Amino acid sequence: MREAVTEQDWWIGLAAWVLQDGNYSDFAVGDVRQFALEFGYPRHDRLQPTSEPELSCTAVDDAGLYRVSADVVRAAREPMKDCFVLDFGLLAYKEWMVLGDLGPPAAGVRLGGDLYLHVDHFAYMEGLATREGMPPLIYTWRVEEIRLDTSPGMRVEFGHPLYVGPDEGPMTVSDPQRRRWRNLEATDTWGHDGHYTLRCTLLDPVGVHSMAKSGGPSPYGPLA
Repeated sequence: MREAVTEQDWWIGLAAWVLQDGNYSDFAVGDVRQFALEFGYPRHDRLQPTSEPELSCTAVDDAGLYRVSADVVRAAREPMKDCFVLDFGLLAYKEWMVLGDLGPPAAGVRLGGDLYLHVDHFAYMEGLATREGMPPLIYTWRVEEIRLDTSPGMRVEFGHPLYVGPDEGPMTVSDPQRRRWRNLEATDTWGHDGHYTLRCTLLDPVGVHSMAKSGGPSPYGPLA
């Protein structure tokens, strides 16, 4: 039987555009919220098959990067119309992924490497959750801390290890050697662009398919 990871704190990224698209109301310190986890991985250092005997998830930094040993419990059946789901003690999804050989992983494979965790941008809650056989990925969290990334930017070309955009460039990314954060009591949908990181406590390790319990001023607001 799988055991849920019991990390006290989880660092989870939240892009400002996700709020600006109206997918969630603003987050505030102390809120209890529901959302699924979406994962990403460094383009230059993709996950690889591993023989690690146990699932694991260890924070690499406080910017949402984790080192995992994870099972692929669902492989996308249709590109960009389904998703890959990883189990590292919690479940997280990504609509498309490839390994170092540029091929997608199959269900049942165990992978190791680094990944980022983000608040679901909308794909799971708006459609993927209803697909046949989809695992429940929505967890309940308490927001303990909110930080806005104020790091200086740096321009990188396609092929640079930090480049994460389409196959063209250049693009501006946060300089990891000059990382800066500003602590906030709440996000501000239209007041900030860029990227937040939320420090969250997992309140219920059992996932669900729906955010129907959410209340507040929007369908995806704090629990009543």
